[in-house]
Amino acid sequence: MKYLKLLLFFLAINSCKGQKDISDLTTTWYEIKKQGNIYIIIDCGYEGESFKIENDSIYDHGIMEDSVFKLHHVVSESDITSIYINEKEKYEISWIDKTKGIIKRINNIDDNIVKYYVNKTNLNKIKKVKGNSKDCITNEDFEDSVKTLKDKKWYSADGTWKTNCTDGEGSITIEGKKAFLVLLSNQIYLELVEMKRYDFEKGIAYKLKEIPEDVGTIGMRLDWKEYLNDEPVAYIKNIDNNRLNFYWYGFYNKKTKKREFKDNNFYQETESKDIVLKKCNN
Repeated sequence: MKYLKLLLFFLAINSCKGQKDISDLTTTWYEIKKQGNIYIIIDCGYEGESFKIENDSIYDHGIMEDSVFKLHHVVSESDITSIYINEKEKYEISWIDKTKGIIKRINNIDDNIVKYYVNKTNLNKIKKVKGNSKDCITNEDFEDSVKTLKDKKWYSADGTWKTNCTDGEGSITIEGKKAFLVLLSNQIYLELVEMKRYDFEKGIAYKLKEIPEDVGTIGMRLDWKEYLNDEPVAYIKNIDNNRLNFYWYGFYNKKTKKREFKDNNFYQETESKDIVLKKCNN
């Protein structure tokens, strides 16, 4: 019965758990500035802000630091699409000009700041204007930000983590920059490698290190060759020394450009949408 349940999850791996359709927003968006009735790009000589939406994640690229969030749920009301990253925090997106690929984004994570963005398709159609000291970050600002990041306490997630240290079958064991994940017990065991750290929230993103050898009948059906790429598959966020949040994005298929196999043991061991793992060794 247990493996029948797993198989049913496998057959539904491309479904999006009740989310609204956001296919017209799933691309990379680049920040632009509104000046009167026109939109421009301020050229400061460095890469500006952008964010990328996938069907299950948002990758936010800032000037000083990056963030990655798992989509919690999506609500569409009138002309506004609200993409939630948890029960309360969200990105509110509305179209300014769909033909020109321009949107307005209100981010309640950052005090409801209003920003404008253009999609990747229309990026080259936006006029560039050289920025001044008012628009751009100075070398002094940059050095202060780097110093702040360096002063932050280093953190480690080393150890074995489960939803239940006694009965949990799913687990992730972290040693330095490597992680061993029991994705589905008796079926799929993965070796992951650290991609990037997000110091502002003590988070670590992981990608698939290699094609696994230890897979069962379910794992044998997966397109491992296409999954071996530089897209993250999992993300952890330290809550404290004994707890962390775990996010499983699924495998990114570089051929279809879609996420696949979004199931894992952790989702079957808890009814909560937010997976909290406990440290099971010292």
